[in-house]
Amino acid sequence: MSNTPGDLGVWHERLAVRFLTIICLALLPISALSVWQGIERIRLDQENVRESLRQRALITASDEENIFSAAEQLLQTLAKQDEIRSGNSGCDRRLAISALELPVFENITTASPDGAILCAAVRPPPDFDVTKLSWWKEALVRREFFVGGLQYSEALRKNVFAVVLPLMDANGALQGIVYAAIDPERLTFELSQQRKLPRGAVVALFDKSGAVVASNAPKIAATVFAGGPRLSKGRDGIGSASGPEGEAWSLAIAPVLRRDFFVGFAMRDSELSRPSYIYVLIDLFLPVLMVMLASLAIWLATQRLVIRWIDVLSRMATAYSGGHYAIRPQVLNDAPPEFREMGNTLSDMALAIQERDHSLKDALAQKELLIKEIHHRVKNTLQIVVSLLSLQANRVRDPTAQEVLGQARARINALALAHRAIYEQDLDGLVDLQPLLSNAIEQAQGAGDGAHTQLTFSMDVAHCRVSGDAAIPLTLFVNEAMTNAIKHGHPEPKAGGHISVSLKPASEGRMNLTITDDGEGFDAGPTRQDNAVGIGLMTALARQVSGEVSIQSGSSGTVVTLNFPASSAAA
Repeated sequence: MSNTPGDLGVWHERLAVRFLTIICLALLPISALSVWQGIERIRLDQENVRESLRQRALITASDEENIFSAAEQLLQTLAKQDEIRSGNSGCDRRLAISALELPVFENITTASPDGAILCAAVRPPPDFDVTKLSWWKEALVRREFFVGGLQYSEALRKNVFAVVLPLMDANGALQGIVYAAIDPERLTFELSQQRKLPRGAVVALFDKSGAVVASNAPKIAATVFAGGPRLSKGRDGIGSASGPEGEAWSLAIAPVLRRDFFVGFAMRDSELSRPSYIYVLIDLFLPVLMVMLASLAIWLATQRLVIRWIDVLSRMATAYSGGHYAIRPQVLNDAPPEFREMGNTLSDMALAIQERDHSLKDALAQKELLIKEIHHRVKNTLQIVVSLLSLQANRVRDPTAQEVLGQARARINALALAHRAIYEQDLDGLVDLQPLLSNAIEQAQGAGDGAHTQLTFSMDVAHCRVSGDAAIPLTLFVNEAMTNAIKHGHPEPKAGGHISVSLKPASEGRMNLTITDDGEGFDAGPTRQDNAVGIGLMTALARQVSGEVSIQSGSSGTVVTLNFPASSAAA
């Protein structure tokens, strides 16, 4: 029993695609509505958070303005008292009592127009010069209530900033100055206590340059508000900045005291967005739960009805692909009918493949036997040809003809040797060059006239397996190079000499076959006909293996190199 591809497509659509499509379509409207609600809630919450941030900055600025307004009123009240303006006795005690009326005040001092200290709640050192304070020149020019910058107080021995009120007479001339020292830490405490700050919020008072005067978190404020008032030029008056660790902050800034100072209120973006994300997660929880339950149901159903039997079919297919055809579809008796049909189809395919494998193996074995028989017969035929050439050479008296017949016999012997190696090769069709070239060298050595008894030979051939098509030209190449080395490199039979053969890997995936002798050398050009024939034959053999021949000859000997790709080893 078998299935067609159309039947499998119907099964797949029925058990998978349609089922998942129905579930997704059923949950899609609810999921889309929940996502839309979540996005809308995030947008509304972000707007509310930004508005809340801006309002908190305005409220904090109002509180700060109230503190400075109370300070101005107190100084105005003191300025109307003659004993304070003139510095009469008892004014120090009066200023000390007045300083207690505002918790942020640390000291109150009056000074004459030339800078002499008239009276003070806490007297500075005798050598103290008020005219050297940073705000003194501004007081002479401005002549109205203002807040000076942060500086070190000699009387209090700590950093304070001053609220300054110039004292004017009826004609508008400067009569003196009354100023109070405010402790930044006390001001920060007052700001924190007046209104409960949200967790992680940072409030700061800073000047136009961004220098923080007071804050509940000075280190963070120094980084977040380092840009000064221009930070609030973002969308809806809400700015952004980076904290000490590179985290994102949102901030709002409000002016204080005619924009001489500014109040900043900042919170981490993660703290601002946390409630919104919690609400969004709640909005999405129910549809997500529905999706999870539906997915669980789908998973259980598919495991029981689909995946379980797909695993069985997969194991059957794996066994069949490994050549094990003993498994039969009876293991699918409890499966849905669609899977039983697929199991029967796989079984039918396995039987057909098994029969085809047997046929292919028989045909391949027959082919290998025929190829080996052909190489065996070619070798035997070449041996007969060599024997006939030997008989003919023995009857010829002409030395030139005998030499020509000897060269032909040596080349045919090399060809027969290659065919014998192919005949004896393994089933992978590759020939090992090491024993093949060793035999070729011995054969070339014995193919001489027997007079070169003083010659020595050496071989350094690496193991390299090549195809039969490459083995034949490589064997003939070695035979030709060896013959030339013996015949032309050492023409004197009684003279000694050495011939070496090496096969080693070269760069870029290539091999070098080198035949070297220390003989007389010869002209690589066609000065002699037999030498030119040998060089031409070696060049032709090199082209058969996609190689290149290099011949270097001189008085110290001859080096013949064949550089061919190692890919020739792949049959």
